Amino acid sequence: MKAFQTSAPKPIIQSDQPMKRRGLLAAAAALAAGFIAKLAEQPVEAGTDGDVVLGSSNSTSGSTSLTCTATNGIGFQVFANAGTIGRALYTEGSGAGLIARTGASGAGVYGDTYVGGSSAIGVHGVSFAGSGVLGESVSGYPMLGRVTQGADQNTIAIYGLNNSTYAGPGPGAGGFGVYGLSAKGHGLVGATAAAGAAALVGATNGVAGAYAAALYGPVIVGGSFTVVGGAKSAAVPHPDGSHRRLYCMESPESWFEDFGEARLDCGRADVTIDPDFAALVDLSSYHVFLTEYGNHQALYVSRRTPTGFSVEAKDENPQAGAFSWRVVAKRKDIAGPRLERVTIPAEPTLPPIPDVARPVVAK
Repeated sequence: MKAFQTSAPKPIIQSDQPMKRRGLLAAAAALAAGFIAKLAEQPVEAGTDGDVVLGSSNSTSGSTSLTCTATNGIGFQVFANAGTIGRALYTEGSGAGLIARTGASGAGVYGDTYVGGSSAIGVHGVSFAGSGVLGESVSGYPMLGRVTQGADQNTIAIYGLNNSTYAGPGPGAGGFGVYGLSAKGHGLVGATAAAGAAALVGATNGVAGAYAAALYGPVIVGGSFTVVGGAKSAAVPHPDGSHRRLYCMESPESWFEDFGEARLDCGRADVTIDPDFAALVDLSSYHVFLTEYGNHQALYVSRRTPTGFSVEAKDENPQAGAFSWRVVAKRKDIAGPRLERVTIPAEPTLPPIPDVARPVVAK
């Protein structure tokens, strides 16, 4: 049945009227309080037309539930007028101020801004010490940002914004926009399903002196590594305390090299190529470069095989002495086309900082 609605009784105002009138007022207040208490003892049944249930139905023992039986109805709704500092819903204490629980396909907390502008907020969490919003899960996703398939603009599923003004001892001391930490798995993973797109993008957006990425520790690249608009180099510690840049040598094809030394014996030396190096390169054809360390009257390579090569001296009476060699062979596992054309992806433009209307929340 429908809930019987009454208007709340007017508060009793204490005055200096005579005791008789004060007694009549007290009696009237007691009568009204008893009438309201009697109504509260009568639970309202849930109907098919969207009745709100105030009682212990649809909940565990000892709980009070607000249940809306209408399709797409609202069980409990609170409002805070725009521009006010007040709170539509306020909880305080060391426990959980609000617990929202749902079934297999529902939503525990649903924030909707379908009538708001670009600065509207579906769910806003504010914290002065701890976490503004905390998501916890055992098997699902503690926090999920989703852009629906019907989106017709370039948007962002999750945006982390750090407006800290703390300068600290150096760049980056102000904290992080997004931080991922995993006890057993990966701290941060990016994936894409679009050809030509990038799973992870770092951009300076034209800020001078900024770095698109800074990695501290070993780095693994599973695939081709291409540098555009710059050089591959190593920053090597110098005895004066600085770091000096040394550049990588480049070639139009994919070559691997190995180096070594050998000595002549009766004007001849047989050099065996390291089997581990031979397993990585194509030794059906390779180059050998020689450097003499003595007066051998011109050394030359007299024989090349997939396992090694022979070096001889033109001098009829060569002296025993050392020389160095350099073997250059093509990489075996990839084709490495000569001077292959490269398609350069467009540099992304970072989105502007969102103009979010932040409610004023007092401590």
